[in-house]
Amino acid sequence: MNLCLIGSGLIGASAAWAMKNAGVFDRVRVFDLSQQSAVKACEMGIADEACGSIEKALEGADAVMAAVPVLAMESVFSEIGKYAPPCAYITDVGSTRTAVIAAASRTLADKFCNYAPVHPIAGGEMPGVEYARAELFERARAISTPEPGMGQEAVCFWEHAWAAAGAVVVRMSAAEHDEIFASVSHLPHVLSYAMVDSILQTGHAERKLSFAGAGFRDFTRIAASSPRMWTDICIANRDAILSSMDAFEKDLAALRRIIETKDEKGLMEVFGRASRSRRALFPSRPPVVVGNGKN
Repeated sequence: MNLCLIGSGLIGASAAWAMKNAGVFDRVRVFDLSQQSAVKACEMGIADEACGSIEKALEGADAVMAAVPVLAMESVFSEIGKYAPPCAYITDVGSTRTAVIAAASRTLADKFCNYAPVHPIAGGEMPGVEYARAELFERARAISTPEPGMGQEAVCFWEHAWAAAGAVVVRMSAAEHDEIFASVSHLPHVLSYAMVDSILQTGHAERKLSFAGAGFRDFTRIAASSPRMWTDICIANRDAILSSMDAFEKDLAALRRIIETKDEKGLMEVFGRASRSRRALFPSRPPVVVGNGKN
């Protein structure tokens, strides 16, 4: 099978690579606004041909994957609607669902029945094809959001493709997806960006940052992510993100009052509850013992 990959960033390139290695696709054509990125994908063995237009990349495609910022999806879908072969399976890997599915419905026309989006829950703080890894999705979740009008054949094809790439496929509605990921992905990115920028707005920012340790590094790691991608996500999933921000601001104000009143018991309750939940969610691995563990 031939895959047309539109957008050769970290997620799209890694997905195409994983699926190609798994035998889902035999050949990959790639188009990217950055010709250098598309050529790099070929040099890495991810793609077989870098094309100068979406129309060219779509020639003879059995499947199409859009891996571009979510606000660019509609224009890409418009091109896919015009030039994709009639039976090609179409998907995208965007981090928001409701807005992107609506854009697909508006622009894919009679090809919408061939469309089935899947959002892989994996990635890294550094964008770009040079950071792509075929094993990126091993044991990661991939969220499938079938909606009315999407053909069962397309849904099953892309779910099987993601399973072949090593992912664990989970189905949910687009609305549930956007609500969940506003809380556990989109808001954390907003807070991480805001934390770094807040320090930059203060006096002696460079000196403060020069003393940043592991805690600051871990908390702000995702602030190194693509500003373009996260700007689009915040706009596309605005309502759900604002709802999550409202809840967080309320809880932060309550925590401020606890600190202001030196409420030791209250702090212990909040910190303890959060600590127990975090440790249970991502259990620490036991330390590695070299030899017999004796000096």
